[in-house]
Amino acid sequence: MAVEFQAPTIPNPLRVIILGATTEGWLNASGEDRREKILPRMKAMFAEWLEMGSKALATVDDDLFMVGQPSTPDFTWYLIFEVPDQRTLAGMIQCVRQEKDGVRLDRYMRLEARVGRPFFLLED
Repeated sequence: MAVEFQAPTIPNPLRVIILGATTEGWLNASGEDRREKILPRMKAMFAEWLEMGSKALATVDDDLFMVGQPSTPDFTWYLIFEVPDQRTLAGMIQCVRQEKDGVRLDRYMRLEARVGRPFFLLED
C-alpha cells in the first residue's frame, strides 16, 4: 500500500510538547519547600494552563532510570498539549516566570515548548 506524504500545515489547535527538567534550585531545595511550596505551585500552574484553554493529551516522566540533574537528554519530563494559539502558549510559559504564592518556578525548573503537528503515519 502506497503512503503519500502531505506537505505540513499549521494545525489548529497547536500540538505542543513541553520539555521540562529540574535545575539546581530544585535539587538544593529542602524537602519541606518542595512539599509545601514548589509542588503545590506547579500543580496550580498546570490548572492555570487548562483554564487558558490548553488540553493535556499525554505525559511522560522518564525518571524511572535516572536520578539527579539531567544532562543527556536535557529533559526528564514531557507534556503533550493541544493549545488554541501561540498567545496561549506564550502565556503558559510566562506562568513559570511569574512569582505566585512566593514561588517563581523558573528557579526550580526549565521548560521548552516545541510546536508541531500529529505524526501523519499514526494519526489522521
